Amino acid sequence: MNRIFAALLAAALALGLTACSSSQEDLVSKTPFPEFSEVDTQGNPVTNDIFSDYDATIVNFWNNGCGTCIEEMPELEELYQQFKEENINLIGVASDSGQSEEQLETAQNILSEKGVTYLNLSPDPENELYKDFIAQLAGYPTTYIVDRDGNIIGAPIIGNVKDQEDTLERRLEQAVAEE
Repeated sequence: MNRIFAALLAAALALGLTACSSSQEDLVSKTPFPEFSEVDTQGNPVTNDIFSDYDATIVNFWNNGCGTCIEEMPELEELYQQFKEENINLIGVASDSGQSEEQLETAQNILSEKGVTYLNLSPDPENELYKDFIAQLAGYPTTYIVDRDGNIIGAPIIGNVKDQEDTLERRLEQAVAEE
């Protein structure tokens, strides 16, 4: 009797786990990206309305002291150039550049040295985006995929994006498929 019960329990668990894993592949979490009104590193105003101009937007959070962040910038620039034709945007968020003029100048120098042409936000640490979102990031670089409706698609990509290109591609496909 115990053997039969154990076998049935094992079969039920295996079936349950299989069913859960297959449905999770299709499940895409969508969370609204926080509304924001910030400036870029050149002082130009930018709001979350920018998302509606593209089928999807890659949002990469970085800071001046993050070697991995700075190292991946040329790779992100390549992605930006590649995806422009597909109506996919890339935005950097220089997380600490709004803390002082010195931090902003450092960020501007890094962007220039790395040949970055994509837009980079310089968030004000007193604004909601910084307090409620950026301050909660687990580490840098952290990258999100946002659809045209301003929803984050899936979990954050933490670490070098190039090392996780399959995940990036899947999330972009999911964001664009929602159209």
